[in-house]
Amino acid sequence: MRRVLILTILLLTTAVATAQDRRVNGDWVASNQSGCIGGSSCPERRLRVELQDKPVLAVRFRAHDNLGTKADGALRVKIDGNTVDDYIDIPRKGDVFTIDVDELTGRYLVLEAVNDDEVQISDVAVLYSRERRRVPRDRDWDRPGSGSTGGGWGNSDGWRSYPRAAMCIGGAECRKNGNRITIALEPAPILGIRFHARDDIGTRADGKLTVRIDETQIGWNIDVQRAGKRHELDVENVFGQKLIIQAANDDEVDVRDIEVLYGRRGRGGSGGGRPGRRELTHEGGCIGGDECGGRRARIRIAIDGRPVESLRFYARDDIGTRAGGRLAIRIDDEVLQYSLDIPREGKTFTIDGKNMAGEYLILEVADDDEVDIKDIRVKFWEGND
Repeated sequence: MRRVLILTILLLTTAVATAQDRRVNGDWVASNQSGCIGGSSCPERRLRVELQDKPVLAVRFRAHDNLGTKADGALRVKIDGNTVDDYIDIPRKGDVFTIDVDELTGRYLVLEAVNDDEVQISDVAVLYSRERRRVPRDRDWDRPGSGSTGGGWGNSDGWRSYPRAAMCIGGAECRKNGNRITIALEPAPILGIRFHARDDIGTRADGKLTVRIDETQIGWNIDVQRAGKRHELDVENVFGQKLIIQAANDDEVDVRDIEVLYGRRGRGGSGGGRPGRRELTHEGGCIGGDECGGRRARIRIAIDGRPVESLRFYARDDIGTRAGGRLAIRIDDEVLQYSLDIPREGKTFTIDGKNMAGEYLILEVADDDEVDIKDIRVKFWEGND
């Protein structure tokens, strides 16, 4: 009897530890809900999955239209009454779909048929946001020492590993996993990302990856070697909800050993913090068009409520075949520039920040054309000039 009791306690302890570990590593929460919806041969028009009381970052599911005689299956994705994606074409052979969600909360994830054709849905999973805390406006983030190890928010910093996120993505051989890896991030600034990637799966050898934090591009068209290598990306204090590593073309890439370097809050002292830095820099990136992520791609820089005096950056429009690159610049929902024309040969711009304060400075394309942005410098107003 005593042995049974000890075994039960051990099993319960392991279950709790596993649940806690899942939270730490930002795992997807799988649902056992599946089924056939739409058309004449499926009993239901929609599939409803009960949600946890947390903001949703992304949803993932497998769907195919290999039912009935028609091949016109399409899905709409909603959270309660809020539409996340209005029309997703479902191929007859099936595919894995990952849909970004802008931190919506609700009681149910709803997958419903758009038209009168059957769709089979399975492997539904939801990625939830971590608990967020309000970031003090006067904080400054320092790069931790090389000896730091991963830890919880508020008490430590350093590299944190996400071993269960490892998988093969993209191409025909890895289609069952979809074409991207999505990881929920901790509420701390990101200073670096590293991972090992190889392209020795399948017959092709031109695997490429893109890396972003929310809509901020960190790495674009990263060439993956067939034998594999470790890729390390520097990040300039980007604060975000999710890390996305995505196949940039239809070739298989195996991604392993994913780690994120988190910063910490400094107040001077041994950490060398400089509270209230006057200027913030960001390396920028390519956004927009077919080659740089489309119209949804943007650069988002956390400014944490500080008033922006000015913004300076270099931008060019010599990527792709079009030459109509234009930028929209805003702080949260307040627009600084509706449509800034970007010359093909490039130019350095200085934009008046109007001492506008907000949580994020956002640069996005005003037209569906590629724009490459570099050397972004945000100067804050301190009220004593």
